[in-house]
Amino acid sequence: MAGIAAKGYCDALFEIAKEENKLDIYKEQLLLVKSTMASDTKFVSVMNHPKIHKEEKKQLLETIYKDSIEHMLLNFLKILVDKNRFRILPDITKEFVKCYNVENHIQVVYVNSATALNDEQIAKLKVALMNKLNQKVELVLRVDEDLMAGIRIKINDQIIDNTAKNKLERLKKVVASEANK
Repeated sequence: MAGIAAKGYCDALFEIAKEENKLDIYKEQLLLVKSTMASDTKFVSVMNHPKIHKEEKKQLLETIYKDSIEHMLLNFLKILVDKNRFRILPDITKEFVKCYNVENHIQVVYVNSATALNDEQIAKLKVALMNKLNQKVELVLRVDEDLMAGIRIKINDQIIDNTAKNKLERLKKVVASEANK
């Protein structure tokens, strides 16, 4: 249910941001609020507590975000409080970022590597992926030491696995199938 509601609220907010020509600003500010929620459990507890009056919650939002987010976005957060939907803000933000990426032709690519990539490797990988996909690329980097060596790239549902772990698994299968002959 939260997914459907989040999508509906996202669509409304996205249209407002688009009309105001502030998609970039709204995205960054939504991510700021989501970050606050992720790092401050007391804030989330207060905002989701059923016995704390809605006016107090809206005043808290006003105090925290009055000078750091757009007035329209602050009003949107207050509407979420009024509708008892503040808890789905992370889902709304996730949907907003998806819509933003589609609107701006940005492909999110997940890259797992055995060791941290340096700036030069990241730049080369980004350029190669941008050329392959013919669109802007946003890399989400993660180190996974279990891979032993190499990288695994995930683009939507496609996985490009050039890791030592994957090569060893394939070699094991070949050896096992040869042994069974």
